[in-house]
Amino acid sequence: MRGRHSSAYLKRREDPVAEDPDIVAEVSEKGGVGKTSLTAGLIAVAAEYGLRVAGVDLDPRATLTDELGVTDPKKSVNDIYFVDPEERPRDPAEIARETLVRAGKHWPSNAWVLPAVRKFGNRENDQTTGMEFRLKRALWGLRDLVDIVFIDAPPRPGGKIVGSALIASRKVLIPSTLAKDGYLGVREAMATIEHYTTPGGLNEALEIAGIVRSIVPTGKKFTQVHHHWTEQLQDRWGDLVLPTVLPDYSVREICRTGSMPITAAPGREAKRLISGYRELLHHTVPTLEEKR
Repeated sequence: MRGRHSSAYLKRREDPVAEDPDIVAEVSEKGGVGKTSLTAGLIAVAAEYGLRVAGVDLDPRATLTDELGVTDPKKSVNDIYFVDPEERPRDPAEIARETLVRAGKHWPSNAWVLPAVRKFGNRENDQTTGMEFRLKRALWGLRDLVDIVFIDAPPRPGGKIVGSALIASRKVLIPSTLAKDGYLGVREAMATIEHYTTPGGLNEALEIAGIVRSIVPTGKKFTQVHHHWTEQLQDRWGDLVLPTVLPDYSVREICRTGSMPITAAPGREAKRLISGYRELLHHTVPTLEEKR
């Protein structure tokens, strides 16, 4: 396996006409707003379409890694970012090919993950030169293996790891609960994104695909407070607030607990969530049919 993923192989692949994968980051600078749920849902429906899809878990809590059914990985995103000061740096593209693993037994065989481990949290304060660019190079190294990549970014305001996700991505989806933390997470994420997309920024081409209302209460649980934050989101960001709403259904937690995709779950609630994830996938990747 190492020989097939060698540096020499990667050099031969430096073809200017080769197509890079679509790379979408799920970003909010508050926790508990549904980033991982959104990422896992998009991975599930993309895999259902037959695309080769990879999730990148950048949260040291490794929630996405666990939901994708991967435990005790031999390598992790920490290996991609970490550079031993006593050794010559390795190409992140080569490391990524060694790190990428198939999702667990309940997931389709075309779903993959770059897993996280707890010690990855140490990289946030890492002073290694150019560390923020290593993920972009790593994902370039996977371009013959995957069609689309979803990055689950950690809730660190303006942190290096979030920055690396924004540098590597083409598009950003921002989930928000209908609560003050959800709104603040969007506001702070927008401020961070602006630093990267401003003229002269590190990723001027980065596109905000939209704000996704997530973990939304249903029926009588939807109160005036939720109306208030809906209005606040729409008043401030207008059409960036997408019409698709992801309701708060217990089937999501059942899937997370069982490390299984939402597409494998039965029932009306699962179907409604799957429909929402499909809408978001088509909105974010309008060239979807060309990739199939």
